[in-house]
Amino acid sequence: MREYLARPLHMKHLLRALGFYRPDIWRIGTVLCLMLGSIGLNVLKPWPMALIVDCVLGQKAFPAWIPSFWTERSQGAQLGVLILLLLGLHLSHAGVSATQNYMAIGIGLRGLQRVRNEVFGWLQRLSLRFHHGTEAGDIIFRAGSDTCAFQGLLQQGVLIALSALFTLLLMTVVMFRLNWQLTLMALAAIPFLVFTIRAFSREMRNRGAVAQQAESKVYALIHQGITALPLTQSYAREQQETKRFASETHRAQKHKMSQHGLEVFYWLAISVLLVFDTALLTWYGSGQVLSGRLTLGELLVFLAYLGQMFDPLNQLSAVGATVSTAGVSIRRVFEILDSPDEVKERADARSVCDARHTTPSRRPAWKPVEVSGNITYDEVCFAYEPSCMVLQKVSFALRAGQSAAIIGPSGAGKTTLLNLLPRFFDPAHGAVLLEDTDLRELKVKELRTQIALVLQEPIILPATIAENIAYGRSNASKAEIEAAARAANAHEFISRMPMRYRTPIGEGGVRLSVGERQRINLARAFLKDAPILLMDEPTSALDVESEAQVVESLSELMRGRTTLMVAHRLTTIQRVSKILVLEKGELKEAGTPDELLEAGGYYARVVSGQMQLD
Repeated sequence: MREYLARPLHMKHLLRALGFYRPDIWRIGTVLCLMLGSIGLNVLKPWPMALIVDCVLGQKAFPAWIPSFWTERSQGAQLGVLILLLLGLHLSHAGVSATQNYMAIGIGLRGLQRVRNEVFGWLQRLSLRFHHGTEAGDIIFRAGSDTCAFQGLLQQGVLIALSALFTLLLMTVVMFRLNWQLTLMALAAIPFLVFTIRAFSREMRNRGAVAQQAESKVYALIHQGITALPLTQSYAREQQETKRFASETHRAQKHKMSQHGLEVFYWLAISVLLVFDTALLTWYGSGQVLSGRLTLGELLVFLAYLGQMFDPLNQLSAVGATVSTAGVSIRRVFEILDSPDEVKERADARSVCDARHTTPSRRPAWKPVEVSGNITYDEVCFAYEPSCMVLQKVSFALRAGQSAAIIGPSGAGKTTLLNLLPRFFDPAHGAVLLEDTDLRELKVKELRTQIALVLQEPIILPATIAENIAYGRSNASKAEIEAAARAANAHEFISRMPMRYRTPIGEGGVRLSVGERQRINLARAFLKDAPILLMDEPTSALDVESEAQVVESLSELMRGRTTLMVAHRLTTIQRVSKILVLEKGELKEAGTPDELLEAGGYYARVVSGQMQLD
């Protein structure tokens, strides 16, 4: 991984990164025009001072291109006009440069926005396998911090490089016409600069890659620390976790210091080269003035150009460091964008609709799959890792309106079996069928609209209660939201809230009890009104009173819907049509509660109290 990130930024990656700025191509063209204007004004800036020194204060005649009526004026008038010209050139250059920089910043920020939007959108589409195998803090760092490199690549990379090259080319032409010997001495520094850049660039990339990974680990620990805070405090592990975090920040600080230390030494080497070249040119130019081969004004212009020439050389050196550092971050972002989407939708995927709301008169001509709720698992196998199968040849069927509870020891694959139906994963072998159609033949988004999911830990967003309930149906009316809340036994406690349904409930629903959060979760499922219901033990974390209210709501929610639930309590499986017993990824028992009681297997032992549900 480190070797991959430390490679130079390949041209295809550079072009791909700059592709995010394609919509702003006309703005970039405007910036380039302003850039050329700024460079031209910069070239003209030293000349009024040269004319003042040589022609107004000295004895040299004005150049032939200056009109004679102006050269015949008094020295005071000539001096005043040249000073006004000097002021005008400086102000014009400042104004054009400020406009150019402002537009460049806007372009960079718009590109950054596009990158972040694409990364976030892709993260939303990637399968749970990717998210389970990647640290959340690392993803946050890549999507938030690493994406800034795209803005830096354009502003401090490409635009600065173009400006420096144009400036260098124009300055070289003007300086060569002014004094070719001094110009050659100035250009003699370029090979040494190129050598220095090449000598430092690889090690700067290496140290940048290590520093970025260490910084990413810090973000991962911050996320982990916040997520696991109840566990940390309950076990009084605050001091140990703080020490662990301090160790990681120390490691990140050490790698960052190493990276920036090398960059400081790099700039020192560049500065030493440029200082020696400047001193040599000043010595040689002064000798030419003393010998009469060069005027004082011309030397001042040349030295001004020399400083302006060294600026682009310095900028080109900075571009090398910028691209080296940005290349690491850009590769880390592309790693996310290039991560394969395991749950792919076929080009000819079939549409899906709810059979309950499709009448013959309203049935579309393109014949979508009409979902009543008939589900079949056919010889389904699944593995997170190829060497370890989680599910092995699981087969069962549910008719529309039937309900099934999945029970079994911890780690048997119960939740994994549930997650295959909305295509959070695809089976390694076998197939999951909906209305006798393989899920892989259906449009993913439309498939998921036919499924309501109720999790063990309800996900509550930092929004109002109404917005949380209507998350799956943002266009739902106030009456529909309230009806869903009543069906979930949530209306009563919502009515006691300061702003009722408009009450903000904070990150994770911290203002609500576990039971209240779960009832909002159930109200969300009621409002979605999907023909299929998936539940991952929604009552396991509830107290007795809250459980009774939630179970009552669950019974109402299950009515008329095909329901598949992971069960850890007997109270939630008393009304199901079928029980599925999973052990070590295999379906060991399947049947009605009465049939499994007679069989005397796992379920019978649970009911008799010989063992508990996991």
